[in-house]
Amino acid sequence: MVKPRAAVLLAVATCLAAPAALAEPPAAVASQWKQIYEDSQTIYYVSATNSSSSTTSDVESLLEYKVPQVLGGTQVWSVVSHMKLDCDAKKVVTIDNTTYSRQMGSGRAIQTQATNDTLHEPDAGSLGELIWSTACGKN
Repeated sequence: MVKPRAAVLLAVATCLAAPAALAEPPAAVASQWKQIYEDSQTIYYVSATNSSSSTTSDVESLLEYKVPQVLGGTQVWSVVSHMKLDCDAKKVVTIDNTTYSRQMGSGRAIQTQATNDTLHEPDAGSLGELIWSTACGKN
């Protein structure tokens, strides 16, 4: 079972640091993303192009809100997280999170924030475990 949305959002919010300089990213293409979970308020994706069974894998996950959120007075539709995974050791670490003004990680990048996350084994049934198993080809 995937942990509740509030726990995921709290984990993202507590891992954020000072904003970095933002550049306009290239528009995300829907075919790059593989849907891995959906609930009444969000849809979660993992980058389909980064699937790997090698020891270390760089992946992106995408959280898309069904109703936009307001963060710091700005409307946010999606959050892209850059992650590193150790497929052999079953470990994950989130490097940074970028919020976007449009769906599917498109539009204006509102804020990119580094995390203070460390390489760890994801909790059983968590979104991290689902991302690890999908990206590492374990499901």
